[in-house]
Amino acid sequence: MARSIIIGGGVIGLLSAYELRRRGRDVIVIDKGNFGQGASAGNAGWITPSLSAPVPAPGLVAQSIKWMLRPDSPLYVKPSVVPGMLGWLLEFWRHCNVEKYEQGRSALGMLNRLSLRDFDRLAEQGLDFEMHSAGLLYVFRTEEALRAYLDDLAHWEEFGASEPKRLTPDEARELEPALRPEIIGGLLVESERHVRPEKLLSAAEQWLRANGADMRAHTEVADLVIQDGRVTGVRVKGGDVIEGDEVLLATGAEAASLAARAGFELPMQAGKGYSLTIRNPKLKLGRSMYLVEGRVALAPYDGALRLAGTMELSGINTNLYEERIAGIRKSADLYLTDWSDGDEIIPWVGMRPMLPDGLPAIGRAPTIPNFYIASGHAMLGVTLGPTTAALIADLMTKGQAEIDLTPFDPARFDRRLAAARR
Repeated sequence: MARSIIIGGGVIGLLSAYELRRRGRDVIVIDKGNFGQGASAGNAGWITPSLSAPVPAPGLVAQSIKWMLRPDSPLYVKPSVVPGMLGWLLEFWRHCNVEKYEQGRSALGMLNRLSLRDFDRLAEQGLDFEMHSAGLLYVFRTEEALRAYLDDLAHWEEFGASEPKRLTPDEARELEPALRPEIIGGLLVESERHVRPEKLLSAAEQWLRANGADMRAHTEVADLVIQDGRVTGVRVKGGDVIEGDEVLLATGAEAASLAARAGFELPMQAGKGYSLTIRNPKLKLGRSMYLVEGRVALAPYDGALRLAGTMELSGINTNLYEERIAGIRKSADLYLTDWSDGDEIIPWVGMRPMLPDGLPAIGRAPTIPNFYIASGHAMLGVTLGPTTAALIADLMTKGQAEIDLTPFDPARFDRRLAAARR
């Protein structure tokens, strides 16, 4: 039986291991910390085909430069890291135009339209996790933002979402009475769902342990072992070698160094996200909610409420900056009354892996035929976790995925390889 090594124990790594084990592979899952504790654990857990837009978008260049002066802004680039990230930022800004945006949205839509089906499949297979299916309410304070989202959500059918329903302010408040009088309306997309990420991750880990997976937490991969053009295992810190027939890199923001060891460039950066989780909240929302101008996501869970948001480019670190948390609070105050009452408020920060075009890398490494990549999902790691896992597992076991993975080619940023292909 072939042995698959999965580097990374977040949502992509655990679910990929799950899919490979179900297909008959022996699997070894390696993580330098605890499983399920990285970028996946504290996000909103949305499953939202209607939100298929990449992070780089038209108009974002000028806006992001202005936001550099505001540490509490929705997208913050820390000025001190700009010199070291300049190449990455220039590539990111190069994708902030209509043509690249539409290409990116179409590519993400291909993945997102499979997401609801693939979450249903996990539930049908017996994974026990918390999932809510009451839809997503977009809430607006300005007509300008509402009009922009009406245009953006015009692609709902292409992405597998239900048709957005426009709500008056009174209709929105009838659904969610905590909304402030200043809101000017809402859009309800009833197809959308959300999960509790921690419970999804825990369910996947428990299933893997119960079904014979070799789970190695607190084990850091230092290098790939490559012989005759193939990877034969990984070397961990301390010098031990773990042998395998194939390797999947699903480490998230730190994937670049191992990709370089495999001979190609993968310009991964950490787009830090923040959240607040309120235990036993007084506010009882009926569905997930997006505070559009404030760019804050809300997800009500059993016994908890989570507010998530912001994108911070400050290098690879998990430093929690109070200004970012304050920005989420400030935005929530503009839309909701008494949202913060509860037993405890727990702040969180995680490093979301980002490539400069806003698309993940999913596929075979261009230089080593049995080395695979599934990383760089930015804010869509949980959303696209089951779909990515099924696609990469099919590629590894059958040699072909359900959809064309060309837009997600891991080698697309390596100019040397691109030139050699021409």
